[in-house]
Amino acid sequence: MRKIYNYILSAFFISSLVACDGQDEEIIHMQNQDPVVTVTSISDAVGYVGNEFTIYGTNFGIVANDVEVYVGNTKLQLISCEDEELTVKIPEGTTAGRISVVVYGQRVDTQLMYDVLGVPGIRTVIPLYGFVGDEIKFNGHDLGVPSAHYKVLFSGKEESAAFMAEPEMESFSVKVPEGAQSGAITLTIADVPVNVSGQFTVLQHATVDKVQNTAGEDSNQGLAGCISVITGTNLKPELLESDIELPGTWKVEFLQGTEIIATGIVDMEQLSNEKITLKVPEMLTAGNYKIAVSTPFEEIKTRLDYTILPKPIVTGISKTEGYVNAEVVISGTDFGNKASDIEVKFGETVCEVPTFDKDGNIVVRVPAGLQAGANTLTLTIQGVTISMGEYGVFEVYDTPEITSIEGAYNFPYGILVKAGSNITIKGKNFGTDANAIVVMLGEEQIDINGNVTADAISITVPNDFTSGKLLMKIQDVDVDIEGPELVIMPEDGDITQYVLKNSVQPFKGYGFEGKEWDRDGLHDWKKTNIKNGGGLQYPNNVTGTGRDPKGCIALHQWGQTQNYNGKMWQETSLPKGKYRVNLGGISLGRDKGSVKAVFVVCRGTKVEDIQEYDNGTWREKQKGVEGEIVMEIGHSEDDNIVLDLVENMNDLIVSFVVWANFTAWASFTSVTVHLVE
Repeated sequence: MRKIYNYILSAFFISSLVACDGQDEEIIHMQNQDPVVTVTSISDAVGYVGNEFTIYGTNFGIVANDVEVYVGNTKLQLISCEDEELTVKIPEGTTAGRISVVVYGQRVDTQLMYDVLGVPGIRTVIPLYGFVGDEIKFNGHDLGVPSAHYKVLFSGKEESAAFMAEPEMESFSVKVPEGAQSGAITLTIADVPVNVSGQFTVLQHATVDKVQNTAGEDSNQGLAGCISVITGTNLKPELLESDIELPGTWKVEFLQGTEIIATGIVDMEQLSNEKITLKVPEMLTAGNYKIAVSTPFEEIKTRLDYTILPKPIVTGISKTEGYVNAEVVISGTDFGNKASDIEVKFGETVCEVPTFDKDGNIVVRVPAGLQAGANTLTLTIQGVTISMGEYGVFEVYDTPEITSIEGAYNFPYGILVKAGSNITIKGKNFGTDANAIVVMLGEEQIDINGNVTADAISITVPNDFTSGKLLMKIQDVDVDIEGPELVIMPEDGDITQYVLKNSVQPFKGYGFEGKEWDRDGLHDWKKTNIKNGGGLQYPNNVTGTGRDPKGCIALHQWGQTQNYNGKMWQETSLPKGKYRVNLGGISLGRDKGSVKAVFVVCRGTKVEDIQEYDNGTWREKQKGVEGEIVMEIGHSEDDNIVLDLVENMNDLIVSFVVWANFTAWASFTSVTVHLVE
């Protein structure tokens, strides 16, 4: 099957090629970008001027005017063009070189060589890199003319490179000249240009100057097996051809005298022109060494000093079991004096940076977050794992934990207690010895009531208590057990700030600018189906001097129609008990149209749980409603509902529902909650 491509190009458009009936042609429309051109092979790879040969590949297209083929820099004559093969002819003046194909401006430079017989041609240059003064050999054919007829120009030079000897028929050699730069080599023989494939890299001699640790600090000493960094210049030249075969590799050898003791492992991924990162051989024993560095191109004459430190030995540990935050001392020898070189892990958890005691032992604390039970203890110094021997396992105890406070009032935004009341601290792993436990409320120590169990401790709230954090200190537990902040119940029972957010003046909006409306609404309140002014209003203040910056909750329907079941709400929770919910500053009014509103407390967590008006009628005492205030124009400015909750209500919604039409409003200055009993 032939493929006929219709290309939409950046410079012009070929609309389509129509296939003739019965020719089994496939029309492929290329609408966005040209297909990728590939070159796979040629036949033949050698010939004379005037010969034809074939290039095989994909996506050449069929429009000959849009295809170009080159040998080196010489453009060939295109004889025929098909999608997967091109036939070309060798013109006069062509010399050996690599094949390049250009299709619709897309150029493919290949490694495929075509050799033109009967005229000078270069097949290879060996090597394609070298230092100034190195011998570079050119291999080819028909080269046996005197050197006086040659001009070999390295990039950056205007005079020909010096020949090592007179050219032979199939090769000649030149010396890399002073001042040569990396780039292409230009060759002419008897004033005829000859293609030279590839780019030549002029090497610069490498240097080394010092050894560093992984932190970038100069350090010519370390443990066997540690990671070190050698700095210098020209350690990894960027070769212009990525497929060049190197004559060797990078080596870092450790010597004593002239004897090579061991070879480091070079990290090839981190190798750069300025740094060699290596792993110091683990087999090296403590002592002084010389470091010899070689690149693939040369051995660097400079030698660097390096000292292998004695390997650390662990001789003991202060404890093998304990609580989180317990202090653990690892004793031994040759730990060094840099805490930053040391890492201690319990399981997979890394300790905070260790310290040393006066004897040079390592001091750490058992890190937080560990699972109770056996944890593998790991010591690493300079990245080298040090054997812990028989001290390699640490048993972590279950850490005591405070989980809840019984007898308190657990509100969404605070835990409240009453002076003189008994409360029970619930948790785990407290133990049973009251004498081993200290309970603090703020700065005051509190007596424990009666017996202690592993999961419960009872105390009495002092009469003079106002607020403070609950804290427990347990003997032999190295970390304080923190509980919640406790606050004394207000005498008037006003718990609004612990139940609701942004429900009393001054209201928090999105910026008071002296204008009437903050149409972005109230912080902490959600809204839906409020078509106009759903949120915060700044009405005229009582003195008539401007807008009241304290604001009010406003659900206006100004100039809109059918704002039915507009809602504003927020979620909360209440423990069982009796509560009074007050609604203050109620104002319902209209210029035109109608307005009704309901304030409702109901069970749920989402807007779908809030009941709605049914064609303008509110049906009271619907399922899920714990309390409601139904309002119409003329309603009193203040009203309340009483919630008598016989069970904890973890999911409650406090909501306004508005039924309004045309020019009407409903606004409120406060929503407050009081504990009655």
